[in-house]
Amino acid sequence: MSKEVFRNYDKKAIKSLIREMGKERFDCAIKDSGMESRPLTMEGFFIEFQPDKEDFILYYMYPSRVVFKIISVLGFWAVPDSGWVKERIGD
Repeated sequence: MSKEVFRNYDKKAIKSLIREMGKERFDCAIKDSGMESRPLTMEGFFIEFQPDKEDFILYYMYPSRVVFKIISVLGFWAVPDSGWVKERIGD
């Protein structure tokens, strides 16, 4: 069954969010997510809001479509308030 989520792909807003998070916290989140190293570009990052869980999560998707959940960003000031796109994701 599919569900609706809201995603934000704004690179400028995501870069601001990562800056607010700080290098050490971001590096630890990358390591905890199972990624080998930091991504080289901002291309694959997106923020997702799931209404049923009421949480904002930062993800990274490689070009091969492998997605890593990096960290919950609920509570950070730099979470964008515009640019959200409604999408359907399926199981």
